[in-house]
Amino acid sequence: MDWSEGETVLGDTRDGCHHAHAHAHVHAHGTNLSQQPKKRPLMDDSSSWDIVKASQFGVLERCKELVEAGYDVTQPDKENVTLLHWAAINNRLELVQYYVSKGAVVDQLGGDLSSTPLHWAIRQGHLPMVIHLTRYGADPSVADGEGYRALHLAILFQHLAIAAYLMAKGQEVDGPDSNGQTPLMLAAQKIIGPEPTNFLIKNDASVSAVDKVNRNTPLHCAVLAGNVDAAHILLEAGASVDAENVNGHTPIDLAHQVHSPLLVHMLTHIRQERIQTGSRCLRTVSRYKVFLQFLLCTATFGSAGAILDMDSESWLLKGSLLCCLMGVVNLISRRFGTSAFRSLLPASTLMASVFWMLVTWCVWFLPDGPSTTLQALFALTATGLLYYYLRTCRTDPGVVRATEEEKKKVGKNVLVLAEAGCLDPRIFCTSCMSKKPMRSSHCFCCDACVARQDHHSIWTNCCIGARNHRYFVLFLFFLMLTGAWMFYGCVTCERLHLFRVCDGGVV
Repeated sequence: MDWSEGETVLGDTRDGCHHAHAHAHVHAHGTNLSQQPKKRPLMDDSSSWDIVKASQFGVLERCKELVEAGYDVTQPDKENVTLLHWAAINNRLELVQYYVSKGAVVDQLGGDLSSTPLHWAIRQGHLPMVIHLTRYGADPSVADGEGYRALHLAILFQHLAIAAYLMAKGQEVDGPDSNGQTPLMLAAQKIIGPEPTNFLIKNDASVSAVDKVNRNTPLHCAVLAGNVDAAHILLEAGASVDAENVNGHTPIDLAHQVHSPLLVHMLTHIRQERIQTGSRCLRTVSRYKVFLQFLLCTATFGSAGAILDMDSESWLLKGSLLCCLMGVVNLISRRFGTSAFRSLLPASTLMASVFWMLVTWCVWFLPDGPSTTLQALFALTATGLLYYYLRTCRTDPGVVRATEEEKKKVGKNVLVLAEAGCLDPRIFCTSCMSKKPMRSSHCFCCDACVARQDHHSIWTNCCIGARNHRYFVLFLFFLMLTGAWMFYGCVTCERLHLFRVCDGGVV
């Protein structure tokens, strides 16, 4: 059954929460308390409907008529679902208010998952309904049949605005569910993607908490699930790679058990990096990482070119030398490379390529005597390439900055913002816990919201947004022109070489 936004739920939905739990074809419905879902056109006279169907479609007058005629609002239907459940799952605010006034039990369990109306509203992402039910006394700490409490469900279905609201109402970020798992453990184990894990860590979720049964930390949970994104975020937050669970297994041991070479490499490297953090050599590498990365890439490309340009006719020798070169580079990267050092690799590779293009033009192509006009055009192209590359890297892409006081103020006023309809993900970032302008997006690489973000470029190691987009486009244009000039230079140089050979020259 597809529960699309604003659509009334009909038919047999006893296990509708199972459908939502499995794949969550669910979207936040909108955060304006006065906003109601659009009703389907009435296919027949609602005066003949039973109260369940009237509750699903939100026909208040028909519901009032049946209740006044003696229908008990606390009575569950044949599917063990109350009227309050049907009103909550369809975001019928007026019906909820009416049923509560007639004695409906706000926290009554129903359905196959023994869920409360609050649980149903959270699974569907109806923040207005969640606010409405909590006003009438709904208890977020009540667990459903699977052991999940309200905050756990909000995280599980990635409704972070609801999660922020529940925490503002007093729900502990590390509160365990009936199975002893914290929301961070659920996010690490069941959600592929960085946002929920990042959101919880920014709200001071503990990375060292353990569950009651297996004594697993959130990092253990991420490794067992093969969740690389969550593991990466947890490691950046300081999660221990040496913590042992009840069986004495560390996250690295579990990575071997689930046969994940990527996680094994990541965890092992982080352990070695943390051991070597205090070394003077690594501190030097960290301080001059940009220059050293550029120097390494430049030396690698130069060495590879020199090997391929050798006079020797033996390709076996050249191949052996190239393998030795790659082995040395790999050894240097493993010995001295940190995560910050490796993140600069694409940008350093690009700049090293540009450097050798300029050297090739000046050393090999220029002596062949291109006209002054061609030399001037190439000089202008190279200058434009370097200029716009630097402008792209050094220009603020449009980062939306908020002071610590503003963040604290927003954090304290989440309740007010939620009730005013301002926790809409389009205008409120749950990662930065601040308002953001329209058409801005949160970049997890930069850990900031960027106005009119286009993408995060690994070649410039920065975001491309409102303020540097034009510089980036011009950089790409001049890069294309430089490549065209290099192609022209190669063709011209080869033609001159062939002409000399045909004219009896020495190769």
